[in-house]
Parts: sequence; C-alpha cells; structure tokens
Amino acid sequence: MRRGFLLATLALLLLLSGLFPDVAWAYAVPPTEEDRPATHTVAAGETLFSIAKRYGVDVTTLAQLNALPNPRQIYAGETLLLPLPEGYPRADWQSHTLALAETFALLAQRSGFDWLTLARANRVLNPERVTLGQSILLPPQTTSLTVHIAPAGETRLTLALRHALPYWQIAQLNSAPLYAGAAWVAPGAAASNTLPYPITALTLGPQPVTRGEATVLSLETAELANCSITYLDQTEACYRQDATHLFAFVSLSPMLDSGEYKVALTVQYAGSEIALDLPLLVAPGRFGYERIDVSGSLSQLMDASLMEAERNALDAVADLRTQQRYWDAPLDFPVQAAISSYFGSRRSYGGSYNTYHSGVDFRAGTGTPVRAPAAGQVVLAQKLAVRGNAIMVDHGWGLISGYWHLSQIDVAVGDWVSRGQIIGRVGNTGLSTGSHLHWEMWVDAKPVNPLQWVEPFFPIPPAANAEAAPSLE
Repeated sequence: MRRGFLLATLALLLLLSGLFPDVAWAYAVPPTEEDRPATHTVAAGETLFSIAKRYGVDVTTLAQLNALPNPRQIYAGETLLLPLPEGYPRADWQSHTLALAETFALLAQRSGFDWLTLARANRVLNPERVTLGQSILLPPQTTSLTVHIAPAGETRLTLALRHALPYWQIAQLNSAPLYAGAAWVAPGAAASNTLPYPITALTLGPQPVTRGEATVLSLETAELANCSITYLDQTEACYRQDATHLFAFVSLSPMLDSGEYKVALTVQYAGSEIALDLPLLVAPGRFGYERIDVSGSLSQLMDASLMEAERNALDAVADLRTQQRYWDAPLDFPVQAAISSYFGSRRSYGGSYNTYHSGVDFRAGTGTPVRAPAAGQVVLAQKLAVRGNAIMVDHGWGLISGYWHLSQIDVAVGDWVSRGQIIGRVGNTGLSTGSHLHWEMWVDAKPVNPLQWVEPFFPIPPAANAEAAPSLE
C-alpha cells in the first residue's frame, strides 16, 4: 500500500508540473543568479525567511543588504534588494533616472565601477539599449558644487565644452534654462572668476542631499558682508566664521519628496544687496519600517495630545541660533554601542506608517555613561512623560543635541559641558520598551540624521575657542 501511495503521489506531481509548469518549478528550484531579479516586492504573508528561501540566499545577508533594523518586521509592498555574487547592489544604492545624453558607460565611470559590474547589478543584458527615463540603481555619490555666473549667450552645451565636463552632468545639475547673470553650478571646488562682487568663492555641497540630512553653503567675500538663505519656505541667517567667511545650513526633513529644489541666497554689503538662486538636489535615500507595539501602562503615553504637547515644548527649546560655535566636525558618538534603530525609519504604533523615528537608538545597558559628542551648554535637563529623563545641549550655530530615556541626569540647565564629558546614564524611562539611548539632533530647529555628523561630510574650518564656555555677562 505504501508503495502504491508513493507512486500515486509521484504521478500527481508529474501531472501538476505538466499543467502548471511555472508554478511547480518556481517553488522547487530557486532562480539561478542570471535569472534572479534585482529587487523583490513583499507580498502579503511573506516573511524574510520565505523570501530568502525562494531566491536561495542567506537571511542575514538579505537583512544586512536592506538595512533592516528588525528582520522580523517587513510589510506588504516593501521593495527589497536581492544580492548578487559580487555583493552589489548594496542597501545604500539609490535609484537614478536616465537623463538626456547620459549613457550606461558614463554612469559606470561616474560610479567607479566597470560597466560589466554595473550592468550585472541592474540586470541589464544590453547596456546599449538603456533608454531615456529608465531607472537604474547607482552607488551614492556626493560632491561639493561650485557656483558660477553665466555670461550672455551661454548654454549648457557651451558650458560643458568650456569647462571640459560631461554634458549630462551639467544638464543634471542645472535643469533650469540659463540666461545672462544666472547662477549655475559645477562639481568640484575650483574658484570662479565670474561671481558678482563681493563674493569671491561660493559652494553648496555635498549634493545630492539625502532626505533627513543637511548640506552646507560656504561663502567667502572680499569685504565684510552678511547673508541669508531661503529654501522650502524658511529663511536662515548665515553664521560668521570670521570677517570674510560665512556658512549656512540646509536641513531637510526625511519626509520631503526627492527632486530638485531652490536655495535663494541674499548677500548684503555696504548698503547694497545681491541675490542668487542655487539648485538643491535631494535624493530619496532608504528608510526601514518599524512597527511598535505598546501595552499596559505605557499605552497611556500614546495619547496624541500628550505627545504633541511634549514635541512642541522640545521644538521650542531646539529653536536656537547661537552665533558662537562650540563644536568641530566630526562629532563623537555619545555611547559606544550597537545601533538598534536608525533615523528616519517609518514607524507605526498599531496603525499606519504615518510618522518617523526622529533620532538614532543605541542598544546599551542601564547605567552606561552618555558623553557629550561636542562642547556646549545644557538647555534642558528634566524628566518628561514620553521621553523620560532627558537632556538637550546647545552646541552653537543652530546645532542642538538631545538624549532620551536616561536612568540618571548628571547636569543641570546652564551647565557648560566639554566634549567627552559624562552628562547622564542610559536607562529605560518614559515610553521605552527596553534599555537604550535615543540620540536626537536638530540643525536650525529641524531634526536631522545624527550619524551624518560623526563623519567629515564637509570641510568646515575649526571653531575659534570651541571648548571655551560662553561669557555670562
């Protein structure tokens, strides 16, 4: 009987494979490396384990490739990158839409990869057949942009020829039509001799800027001047390094749509004023998705009015523009611990993913010392309902840092702290489901990714007397 049952089962499987060849073999044999797609869209009921098994890849590799803070939490509709033998594309690769005059070979050269590796990473069989508007994945690349002024009769093509730059690069960075006196940008830090007086050097970089991060405008003038920038309906004054060097920060929300925006620069000097419009390129970046389940007494802290009131109070404290700078880049980490949740992750507290994680969480045990990543003055040190024991430090030039869920506060409002000084201890207070440090940072009153600031992302000169406490007079 057993032999007859096995033969009947085998016959049924053969019959089904003949009727539904695609379905039968799809689950029997994982796709080969050549047939595997570059991405996979998660369907309802799928898990990371089932997806990894389907494509014959390792679960850990798949989780790391997509920067998943919790591999057990993926959602229907999420797009996952699938690995290649060479390990490309990685999680930080970004989608790029092929523009006019761009070729696959030029993009490969720009990316620092040979064309074959880039083609395999995008599953492109014939690089000569890529078309205008087609989306391909490229490794991230940022560069400082030097500002120039276009003379009469100049076009993007003549600019490319004159400055020995690829036309596609000029076109990508300067999508608006050119006219006499219009500002245009080119990659690099070469000085321009076409800028209007008193500007002697002007850069806006690095670009493109990933949503949730900041970029820097650097201005050098021939005589004493002031400046301000306007972008996304907000205006910010420039910060002064010395008599002829000014800086301003462009900080972007992680919820902002990617694309091209405008930064309006205004320079005032000796009773005169000049204005320039500069392009701002915003890249989408990659953000994870986290579902936070809160129960018991902690669920009371989920009250919408309570959370909004506390956030408004913190925003008011963070709305500082101290003109003296106490920090030098890069900053230090506040703790040495693994990261459990990244900035910008879309979050759901039992509902839709309509909010985002406004800081970085470090998985550290209760009592772990928390150190100031830069010098500054304490502007908040108290127990809050949602964020527990909290500290905020003003580092100058609009840079404010915050530390939540502490078990202990070791500073008071008004205290001066030095880089590396212990300011508190990691804990599990407030709306927290485990011991950790939440590190938050604002630039000109807007939350940004703190991890950008522990890397030398822009060459800002050292601050004068950065560790010196501010005068109390």
